[in-house]
Amino acid sequence: MEQPAFSIVVPVHNVADFLAECLDSILSQSYRDFEVIAVDDASTDASADLLDRYAQRDARIRVIHLDRNVGLGLARDAGMERAGAPYLLFVDSDDTLAPDALRSVADRIAETGEPDVVMFGFARTYPDGRVVPDERSARLAPPACLPAGDRPELLEILPTAWNKAYRRDFVTAHGFRFPTGVYEDVPWSYPVLMTAARIATLDRVCYLYRQRLSANLLSRSGLVHLDLLAQYDRVFGYLDAHPELESWRRPLVDRITRHVPTVLEAAERIPRADRRAFFHAASESFRRHRPAEIMPAGSAGLKVRLIERDRYAAFRAAQLANRVRRWLRRPRRSRPR
Repeated sequence: MEQPAFSIVVPVHNVADFLAECLDSILSQSYRDFEVIAVDDASTDASADLLDRYAQRDARIRVIHLDRNVGLGLARDAGMERAGAPYLLFVDSDDTLAPDALRSVADRIAETGEPDVVMFGFARTYPDGRVVPDERSARLAPPACLPAGDRPELLEILPTAWNKAYRRDFVTAHGFRFPTGVYEDVPWSYPVLMTAARIATLDRVCYLYRQRLSANLLSRSGLVHLDLLAQYDRVFGYLDAHPELESWRRPLVDRITRHVPTVLEAAERIPRADRRAFFHAASESFRRHRPAEIMPAGSAGLKVRLIERDRYAAFRAAQLANRVRRWLRRPRRSRPR
């Protein structure tokens, strides 16, 4: 088959300081058969003007200006509606594509015969110049093109939209869309992976994920993180509506019972004043979604039991005991005096 063309959807909101670098990383790709659909999500800085200037210089760029700020997920939806190429990619406007990324993805698609999804590696980039490849992306190394059911470990890789390429007909046939919210990638990534008949993997860093604390989800504090529970409700709702995917319930229960405590235990995300309310909401969520026969083993299982029973004081005591045990296991000379 001929190498496919790509529609690259770039949602943009107030990122004028990083936008040119993002667009340049796309336009300089050695594989040139693509279109860029840039969605200006009602920016109030210079982003909109910058997009228009780039579009005037390069006919591959089309710009959509939204009248109101709708958020990352709905901006991506608006871009998808205009996409015309066989494969879709998403690039956040403060991130960049690695050199030759599109060529590598196109070659992988050609080698594997139009898979539904191509999942590729990424690296985190830091203000001090460090580029750190994602460790879990090492699981993409086997070259097989298989459904995720044969490789459930793929669900453990960061569930984002931008570390994959998608066959557009597959996305359209299943009606995949992004919801509103701040964890909008969760109910996109898991249903896509569960449903795809063929997933090709690419053990190469194709995407550079900028670590920008001021705009990172981790920088947001408070009950905004309750959105994570709402997004998992959407994932399990999708599973309930597709009984043929029932075998995925156990892996999904594993994901929610690991993901939610991680957020709960992050003091920078859930401050002390909001922790009990988040804990109570998590308790209700776990009771909705965990079948009695599915329980993580070990300390993870203990956390789940305490959360489900809404035992906040006991959960905090267990956290403290774990911290003490970790401190006692440290070499004596490394302990603070």
